[in-house]
Amino acid sequence: MAQNRNIITQGLSGHVGDLIFYERNGRKFCRKMPEYGPDSMSVASKQSSREFAKASKAAKSIRAALNGIWQPAKDETTVYRLNKAVYAALREDTMHTRGKRVFSPAALHQHLKDFRYNKKAVMIIGGIDTIRQENGSIMVQLPTNWQHWLTPPKDARYIQLQAVALDMDFEQNTCLRTTTAASCVPLGAKQHALLLPVTPVSATATIVLLQLRFLRTNTGIQSASTASSEQAFVTAVLPPVLPLADKQEDPQQPAKTSRITRKTRSAADMLQAVSQQNDIPASARGKEIGDAVQRKGISIPEENLSLTAFHHYDYDQFLV
Repeated sequence: MAQNRNIITQGLSGHVGDLIFYERNGRKFCRKMPEYGPDSMSVASKQSSREFAKASKAAKSIRAALNGIWQPAKDETTVYRLNKAVYAALREDTMHTRGKRVFSPAALHQHLKDFRYNKKAVMIIGGIDTIRQENGSIMVQLPTNWQHWLTPPKDARYIQLQAVALDMDFEQNTCLRTTTAASCVPLGAKQHALLLPVTPVSATATIVLLQLRFLRTNTGIQSASTASSEQAFVTAVLPPVLPLADKQEDPQQPAKTSRITRKTRSAADMLQAVSQQNDIPASARGKEIGDAVQRKGISIPEENLSLTAFHHYDYDQFLV
């Protein structure tokens, strides 16, 4: 980059033609506009660009989900910080290659927990427990001395608490369901909790946020319009409560039975069939095997019976 010392162009800023005029640390500079083409970006740069776009869309869907509920107080860095946190959560995925990574509730919880929409607010409460109960509901439990963390305005008499659970689908960048709970407690109140009854839904994760506002009265009149009088932050990101899958009943397969049960023919029929296939004489061994069959208690009809087949058939298969 070249320093701009030209009297005519020294007051310019932005780009003029293929030149870019800008100022840095009080000094004027000029450089040529870079040329972008189909091959100007590497494969890795394109993959990272797609992932950052995916994270930005996911962060935008979180902000849009709150628009229909309440507008949290923001500062000038809220959008940038939220995009950065969501992008960091996406990069935690090690199961997929770059460009195909997906969000997980654990990674989102790691990077979004305690995210504050308004960093100028002095409301920073520690020790909040966000617990998923057995029936799927979410309990937001504030610690006993949670108000010790706050610095209310002089004319404030109440604190309004609003909790919301956002069931987010980051594959479609939509909020599938929102559940809210609110209460107004006087200053000095001790331990407090909010219950969010959540319905099972096929989502990526459930983001739980809590908003605090100082009020003059319990009728919803805000105490002050200063940046320090309102705060919204993420208390936890939980795995969603997935609906029970419909069990598809497969046609019942017949139970595996023993070889004896599967045989529908009698022992005499089987011997006769084997006798017809094999005509090797074995009269000597047939008498001994016949005596063994009688000792086992199996009665074999005399008609159509040929003992010459015994040495070709393992009689232990039908002896019980």
